[in-house]
Amino acid sequence: MAKIYSILLLLFWGAGLSAQEIWSLEKCIDQAQKNSLVIQQSELAISRNQISLKQAKSDRYPNLNGSLGFFEQFGRTIDPTTNSFANKKIGSSQMAISSGVILFNAGRINNTIAQAKLNLEAARQDAQNTSNDLSLNVALIYLQILFAEDQVENAKSKLSIAQAQLKRAQALIQAGSLAENEALQFDAQVATGEQSLITAQNTLDNAYLQLKQLLRLENDVDIQIERPDISTGDLNPELLTTEAIYQQALGNQPNIKAGEIRLKSSELGQKIARSQLYPSISLSGSLSTNYSTLSRKLDTENSKIASFPQAVKINGAPATLEVPQLVPSFIDNPFKDQFNENFGQSVGVRLSIPIYQNGRTSAAIQRAQLGILQTKLANEQAKQSLRSNIQKAIADAKAAKRQYTAAQKAAKATQAVYENTQQKYAIGAASSFELTTAKNNADTAKTQLTGSKYDLIFKLKIIDYYQGRKIQF
Repeated sequence: MAKIYSILLLLFWGAGLSAQEIWSLEKCIDQAQKNSLVIQQSELAISRNQISLKQAKSDRYPNLNGSLGFFEQFGRTIDPTTNSFANKKIGSSQMAISSGVILFNAGRINNTIAQAKLNLEAARQDAQNTSNDLSLNVALIYLQILFAEDQVENAKSKLSIAQAQLKRAQALIQAGSLAENEALQFDAQVATGEQSLITAQNTLDNAYLQLKQLLRLENDVDIQIERPDISTGDLNPELLTTEAIYQQALGNQPNIKAGEIRLKSSELGQKIARSQLYPSISLSGSLSTNYSTLSRKLDTENSKIASFPQAVKINGAPATLEVPQLVPSFIDNPFKDQFNENFGQSVGVRLSIPIYQNGRTSAAIQRAQLGILQTKLANEQAKQSLRSNIQKAIADAKAAKRQYTAAQKAAKATQAVYENTQQKYAIGAASSFELTTAKNNADTAKTQLTGSKYDLIFKLKIIDYYQGRKIQF
């Protein structure tokens, strides 16, 4: 039964490992960017600016409008087809198509199109900046998980050694070669090791939870990050200079590019506001017709010629004169005939001259000027922040390098002390307390070395970020 249980346990454990997905840093970054709500908002901003650009381009073309109306008029009204008064119910309809196009408006349309293009590019740079920041955050949590995994392994190793030492001490006590109170020190070390392992595992679980939240994965999704072969590299932070990296960052940081683009957009905004001071010329045309129920037309079939005698005098003598006259007959004028008879066209050019607009144009120009100043200040502030951040990043990288070098020396020295104490303890020249103390010091130094290594790697990745390099291991 024990063998069967062991086999089943191995099968279930193997199935769990096969279901666990391995995630590289690149895959984590892609997943985070795909699901990030902030990036999706940036993409919506790009879409809005694309629509604005499309609308700005459409303003170059003529518009086209149609109208269709049906009316019932009562009482004394004017017949729209004859412009004569009628005191009766009139039914009428009107149809029209009109179009207009701007011929000149002091460059307002062209400048608006150029401004829309700049705003679109600025939105794209904002989206890229958001993507870069997200990549850096993913890399940070990725390194935190690697460090936490190392801490779990160190805690397991420390606990295993403590358990082995306790077992050895118990054997020596049973053999009478060691006092019973010597085992207390190893008991405490085992308990401390168990506590450290639980703490390390909790830290690892919390780091994975942060990564899943950043990737927008459900907490029950079982993932395992890839452990790349990473090192601190050959870069010496002492050789880094603020000015060199700052000049690189000015050319590759999306937020700086976006600021410069927005400055050009603000300058165009001032030109657009000033265009309202100048006349504009537009061309317009229309086609129209109408229909009325009062409209009549001559009925040629039922109309006739009749003579009406009239008494007249010719040379003083009475006579009768008959003059033939047309006696018309009218019928309703059908819609199709009225459509053609009342069809009218018009075309015209309009010159609009702004004379006084209640100060609106002046206020728009002043707001545009303030917008330029505000954008310049924002850009200057962004550049100052960039320089300060680079200075801090270089200082942090230098400090992390020195800390890592010191940690290497400390880890090497404490490990040598521990190994020497082990040899002394084996021949009875050192107590269990001294052995435990030496082991704890070596473990602490190893932990600090691991932590300083990952800290240095991340600080160097920040330098890569400002140099415009891809975040990768």
